[in-house]
Amino acid sequence: MQKPTEPTSAQSEPLTTGRVLRSTYEIGTVLGRGGMGAVFLARHLRLPGKQVAIKVLHGAEALSEEVAVRFRREAEIASRLGHPNIVEVLDFDTLEDGTPFMVMEYLRGEGLSRRLRKQKQLPLEDVISISRQMGAALQAAHRAGVVHRDLKPGNVFLVPTEAGGVVGERVKLLDFGISKLVDARTVMTLDSVLMGTPQYMAPEQAMGHNSNVDARTDLFAFGCIVYEMLAGRPPYSGDNVAELIYQIVHLEPPPLLSLAPGTPPHMVTAISRAMAKKPEDRYPDVGAFILELTGSPLQTLSEVKPEQRSRPVSPTAPSAPRPPDREEHIPTVGMRPHAGHDTPPPPSGPQTASLPAQPLAPSRAKWPVAVAVGLTVIIAFAVAFFWKSPAANPPPVAVVTQPVEAKKPVEPEPQTPPADPPVAPEEPQQPVAEPPTVTTKPKPRTSAAESMPDSVREDLASAQKALDASNTSEALRHIRRSQRTKITGLSFSLLTRVYCQQHDLANARAQWTRVPATERPRVRQYCSQYDIDL
Repeated sequence: MQKPTEPTSAQSEPLTTGRVLRSTYEIGTVLGRGGMGAVFLARHLRLPGKQVAIKVLHGAEALSEEVAVRFRREAEIASRLGHPNIVEVLDFDTLEDGTPFMVMEYLRGEGLSRRLRKQKQLPLEDVISISRQMGAALQAAHRAGVVHRDLKPGNVFLVPTEAGGVVGERVKLLDFGISKLVDARTVMTLDSVLMGTPQYMAPEQAMGHNSNVDARTDLFAFGCIVYEMLAGRPPYSGDNVAELIYQIVHLEPPPLLSLAPGTPPHMVTAISRAMAKKPEDRYPDVGAFILELTGSPLQTLSEVKPEQRSRPVSPTAPSAPRPPDREEHIPTVGMRPHAGHDTPPPPSGPQTASLPAQPLAPSRAKWPVAVAVGLTVIIAFAVAFFWKSPAANPPPVAVVTQPVEAKKPVEPEPQTPPADPPVAPEEPQQPVAEPPTVTTKPKPRTSAAESMPDSVREDLASAQKALDASNTSEALRHIRRSQRTKITGLSFSLLTRVYCQQHDLANARAQWTRVPATERPRVRQYCSQYDIDL
């Protein structure tokens, strides 16, 4: 006769307030409970003021070996990735009875699922910031051979941050408990077993084809989350799992533009491709999706370039385990530097403006030589000309000036302008015509204002005309089109005014944070006539 299964000690001796684990962590309040475990707030006894979150497995039956392996793998994966947009695991151990527990950083904030329940549709800027940071975390995981397999709003946590007086949010990706290590054989998941949350499963995952799960499976769920942030509802919903799976495998979600008309067309296209039914029709990786979705690529430490960033969204990832809060915001989006980790590109606009100044230093040091060479060429032409003319003056006088000019940077000849020595060799026959070249120098001054391609300038001018005519939908169309080429401060200035004219306070304030300081007085005055106080 088979003996009844005895309850685990984790069930018979639940953790209570005040209990100390391994002489280090004192249990406090319960932060959350799930079907397989609970998360507790605890304090570190040897580090005063240090709070941590402790995740402990429990259950009515003895833990299976597979569950225990997955739990440990979650700790190892998060620790191995060490990414600022992935929750940090500080320790892993077992209780005296063998029940495993994991010590994680304590996050203050709220889950994306709760944010969506409160706000439904998120402002476009928030969607871009959250997406870029999620993309940074997923890119780091995928490059390490890890597929999350359970992406959903409940596993995305938003932590308020502040850096330099700028308030933002740091995204933290949670729960790698059912992650798949592409190159591992520790746990073999059988096909036809559903692993993940049905609402955000890719078709291959929903049909139980677990051997076909790869990074593109995460990309499908990622697309579903971005869709929900914009539309205010998930792309798929049903009364039961069977109906939900049928929709995911065979049906297309409602058109995004019907639920969120203000979504830029390029974002609609990107989300649609990420949610393609066949994996081969999706983007090859998360980086390609983020580039199409936001117009700016994710960057890694090995790819840092001084390229113009479209937005300071809280971004992507710094390389230190706990970098300062800043973005891409992004991106911000932001994060930083481990090799292979996505990092928020530095604000490179001002830096590119200073680059042309560097080559000038060596050319100044060589200008006396240029003057001498230029004079030599000019004198040679003059000698040839006067040699043929019967009324010419004797050429030896010109020959005397040649060595004098080679020693002295000052030009004795009034016909050569000292202000622009480098151009002397370009026009040897008419040295008197050189002064007009000085007038071409002011061209670079256009970079003092916001530089942008002509097509962007034309789109923004058309948006301004449409706005003056109170045609806000046409103005939005031109602004969004300009942002697909380059995101500029002027575009956010116009966006803010469009939303003010539409009496859309939430979106007006969301765009206001991106309006340049020089534009703010005019935008604030414009919006005040629509009773919107910025």
